[in-house]
Amino acid sequence: MNIVAQCCGIVIMGIILFFFLTQKKLKLHTTHAFIAIWTIVFCALIFDILSIIAIQNRQYLPDLLVIFICKTYLWTIISESLVALWYVCVDISNSRKNERNWIFRTSVTSSVSAVIIAFLPIHIYSKDGAVYTYGSSVIATYIVAMLNLAAIFYMVYKYKRQMNPRRRSGVIAWLIIWCIAAATQFLNNRLLVVGFASVLGILVTYLILENPVSNIDADTGFFNLNALFIYMRELQGRGKNVSILCVRYDNNRNNAFSFETENNISKEVVAFISAIKEATTFRSSASEYIMVFNERDEAEAAIDCIQDRFDKPWGNDKFRMLHLELYFMVSTEKIRRANDILSIFQCAKQDRAKFHTSDVMVIDNYVINRIYEEKNTETMIIEALNEDRVEVFYQPIYSTGRKRFTTAEALVRIRARDGEIIPPGKFIGVAEKSGLIIRLGEYVFENVCKLLVAQDLKKLGIEYVEINLSVIQCAYENLAVDFIRLMEKYNVDPGSIVLEITESASIAEKAILLENMNRLRKVGVRFALDDFGTGQCNLNYIVEMPVDIVKFDSVMTKAYFKNGKGKLVMDAAMGMIHKLNLEIVSEGIEEKKQFERLDDLGIDYIQGYYFSKPKEQDDFISFIKENNQT
Repeated sequence: MNIVAQCCGIVIMGIILFFFLTQKKLKLHTTHAFIAIWTIVFCALIFDILSIIAIQNRQYLPDLLVIFICKTYLWTIISESLVALWYVCVDISNSRKNERNWIFRTSVTSSVSAVIIAFLPIHIYSKDGAVYTYGSSVIATYIVAMLNLAAIFYMVYKYKRQMNPRRRSGVIAWLIIWCIAAATQFLNNRLLVVGFASVLGILVTYLILENPVSNIDADTGFFNLNALFIYMRELQGRGKNVSILCVRYDNNRNNAFSFETENNISKEVVAFISAIKEATTFRSSASEYIMVFNERDEAEAAIDCIQDRFDKPWGNDKFRMLHLELYFMVSTEKIRRANDILSIFQCAKQDRAKFHTSDVMVIDNYVINRIYEEKNTETMIIEALNEDRVEVFYQPIYSTGRKRFTTAEALVRIRARDGEIIPPGKFIGVAEKSGLIIRLGEYVFENVCKLLVAQDLKKLGIEYVEINLSVIQCAYENLAVDFIRLMEKYNVDPGSIVLEITESASIAEKAILLENMNRLRKVGVRFALDDFGTGQCNLNYIVEMPVDIVKFDSVMTKAYFKNGKGKLVMDAAMGMIHKLNLEIVSEGIEEKKQFERLDDLGIDYIQGYYFSKPKEQDDFISFIKENNQT
């Protein structure tokens, strides 16, 4: 009688259970399935040992008892494969309702299997030290177990994208071990290895999937980001709506903390956050924590507590103040995917400076929907770029001196798949925020270069084309390098291009902007200061920035006709700009009387709907040919 392997398996099972129960862990539905698997495998080991003992001592025991023990062992093997199938299926669906369905199916199937095994005959072999059972009940057990294993393989393959990759790998490893052991024991009944193989499968499952340590941040003892995604996916599967608080802090002083001081403060913060027992806390970065609350009231109470504590100093000397930022996601009702949570917090951090000055930024359903809309717009821009649906429109600009159209402004547009034009107001802001404006800007610049090569615009009277630069582009260090490369690629005269910078762009990242401007001016590109009259711009910026043209914003132009103050401001600005030998473009002209008045004032160029809306490239060429020839 050889039960050493089974006894070793029981010891291993005990060690697994000890570590599993004593470690901090998330309360997940797969945890319940793991406990069920552990229980079934442990029972299988016990009945494996009991069946061997019963067979060896059957002369002292009732035959019915021996058969009952042997058949119960067979039933545990089937139940083991059924629970494994349940474990896989609840991970795929992540639904509490689905979990209950599989518990019911498992219970019914196990009961039916028990009845089948009970009525099928079983035979016992005990000779020359070999002990095993055989017969139709054993064959039925193997058939049902293998069918269940085949179903597991099928589910893993079919839903591999929905499963956690680690869980998928762990389950496959477990199944391979079990199949090899089952095949070995089926071919050689003397080798009783199925029970121990099941233990190895549980060990693999624990180490790869259910080991609580893998979800713990070693420095703080909080859960890590991997655990956050698993936990939120679980809550979503249950339909559970929670409140989430993102806590960020940093040094509130100009001088940096020493490593020792920073370490002590970090421990102090961790101890404080750990004391908030209502939250399940996850560490997302060195000084950022995600706290999940079952109730909104608990989260709001925690906010008050956290704000009150961060109003006080930290450190052993009680002298260090920390800058606190709180992002309060009131509800996860509108969250589509667990992984979206960090993205939404990241977007909220980007918006914080614009819209919020207090410690707490509230992320309600409106904010979440807006962020999702931005993400959808970002995807739309990427798809439009990849599918060549980004287009460049041109708006003609009239020269009052030459009495014809001498230039045009290039404007980016996106065409939807249904052919409709998406206006820039719906995507430019998102493109700037996401950084896609760099790709869009380069696309526009390259298309202008292609137009300048394909059409001899100077013969049509167009001396140059104006191209807008966003704030993000102006702060892009390789802007000049990229644009010079494109002009050289298409052999474009740099004098045919004027780049428009905005007033805000002349403030943000000014050193990078000036470096780009100087490089481009050296090859012959000129610059215009766009939207003059709005934002923080004043005449000093015109003096400081190496621009050749100043464009009056449509708001400033309209103010000229509405009130005396607007007229005085515009007259003063015009006088100063002309004395600097700069040209002036007035935007937003929509009526004939506006055009005539500005023409009399000596405005150099007029741009607006009075002449033309922005046009597609071919329509623009036709418009210029028709109007400049008359």
